Amino acid sequence: MSESFLEALARPEPVPGGGAAAAHGACVGLALLEKIILVELRRSEIPFKSRWQDLLEEVRESSSTLIRLRDEDGEAYVRFAQAKTFGNSDEDTLEALKAAIESPIQIMQEAKRSLDLVARAGNHCKGHLLSDLLVACELLRAAIDGTHRIVQANLGVMGEPSLRSHYQNKLNQVQVESRELFQSVEKDILERAKFSKR
Repeated sequence: MSESFLEALARPEPVPGGGAAAAHGACVGLALLEKIILVELRRSEIPFKSRWQDLLEEVRESSSTLIRLRDEDGEAYVRFAQAKTFGNSDEDTLEALKAAIESPIQIMQEAKRSLDLVARAGNHCKGHLLSDLLVACELLRAAIDGTHRIVQANLGVMGEPSLRSHYQNKLNQVQVESRELFQSVEKDILERAKFSKR
């Protein structure tokens, strides 16, 4: 039997690490979102069934992307660590560091896209599912915040000021957009939850 991701994460080894853990958390959020959509699809009286089916496909696609990015994040970190350890050329080490920065940024971007999927589900799902939807939302936010920490740490060893500034600006943009989106999605779901209790 192969080792589970959580078992691998618990090992005292460099990978999987924080970026992969954040991506995995986003996948947990998407699994919960998938459950919500499947519950909606089971209702025989549901209108616009194709809308839920389309959303389900997008959620599964996003989850697959995050699993791929989770694994790529570990690979990028290993390449960077090896480049430093074995004294590779400055160019090789820089390329490895760039990959170790870009990988968690991609995780952030995909988790941000997934927040939009949560928003779409929140517009139409039954009121009793809204609390689970908020949990999915929180898991995605945690993934974004967690990968933000990883990028900041990797940027700390970037010796090229212009390149560091480029990545810092990109990181800040994704973070600001993600926070604004999270707040908007959370507000809308909470508003719906309030009215669904009446």
